[in-house]
Amino acid sequence: MSKLCKNCLGFQWLRVIGLSLAGLCLSVSGSFAQSSIAATLYATADVVFTGQLLKINPSPTGISAQFRIAQLIKGHTATDKVLQIDVPAQSRCHALEEDHSYLVYGRRIGEALWLDPCEGSKLVSLAEADLRYIHTKNPKVSERCRAKHLAELAAKAPIVATAEVVGTEDSLRTSPWLFFRPWCGLVFTTEDAYYRVRDILKGQLSDSKIVVEHPICWDTVTVDGYNPRLSPELFKEGNVLMLFLRAGSHQSNKEIPSPFQSVYEDLDENCGAVLADGEAAQSVAGAMRASPEAFRLAPRNLSSARTHN
Repeated sequence: MSKLCKNCLGFQWLRVIGLSLAGLCLSVSGSFAQSSIAATLYATADVVFTGQLLKINPSPTGISAQFRIAQLIKGHTATDKVLQIDVPAQSRCHALEEDHSYLVYGRRIGEALWLDPCEGSKLVSLAEADLRYIHTKNPKVSERCRAKHLAELAAKAPIVATAEVVGTEDSLRTSPWLFFRPWCGLVFTTEDAYYRVRDILKGQLSDSKIVVEHPICWDTVTVDGYNPRLSPELFKEGNVLMLFLRAGSHQSNKEIPSPFQSVYEDLDENCGAVLADGEAAQSVAGAMRASPEAFRLAPRNLSSARTHN
């Protein structure tokens, strides 16, 4: 796979904040700040789309990136299928890799359309906050873990609970894949996360300290971007997550560290674990408490099928 630049995504945010949000109060909430950044990025872009990066090639003006458009969100392009867009060769922000899917903020300079990775474009799997804001401007666009999808998961899941993250296989160094973990594909790859249960909204859990197997699949919300591991931001120690689970493990005779007793399987590779204090999760939790009968029964065929967003 080709890569373009290897510096941090954080520089992107600092640049946008410095140019566009310098007067923002330091006490503003994180969610409001993210929304403000997304609003600035969306307003200043000439073209916004989601798409898969097919190819990166050298060009006379720097680098040329070829995208297969999944959804044209704002602006106009000469095609709605495959689009060539220029990238500055000296950009020092996060990498672009072939075969990944991106949310792209493009600017027109002369006759060309440009993408600068320092100005907001990012993996779709890291764009939930952007897509949540864009939904307010274009209702056809939504983040993956929206309230409707979480409500569907809550209806299907045998178990729904909130739990505090204790750690993951990588953070606690209990993983056999510390040096290499494959993406989901020929094998069904997971990483364990360890939790203290806070509240059970549906179903039953046999212990207060549990292990959950989370899929490690390409371009999903719960993984760490380009890295085949759980997101260290989402699965940070102390975070409280809403979990959509089924009983049991996909591995027979699984060994788990003490004091954890029982293992459960994440129901959805994208949204099987979300921040419990997020707006969508809070909405679903409120609905479950208000109308528990609406979420009581799970479909009979879920034991052999994984859900996909």
